[in-house]
Amino acid sequence: MAATLPANYIAFEYPVARPKWWYEIVDGLPKPIVVHSMIEVWDRPGLGVDLNELARKYLSEEDRDFLD
Repeated sequence: MAATLPANYIAFEYPVARPKWWYEIVDGLPKPIVVHSMIEVWDRPGLGVDLNELARKYLSEEDRDFLD
């Protein structure tokens, strides 16, 4: 949503307290996401990323079938 706002709108926030394994479980993210206080908006559907099989080991027992 923030990418659709006027260029003078300065309310972008990206939390940097992410888990160390974030890039391990997500495919499709640029690394790093923020470059010179800017992000590139990609045109993939949804969030624009895919969770891969490595994400399964971080799921709780009752959520193990989430990626099935």
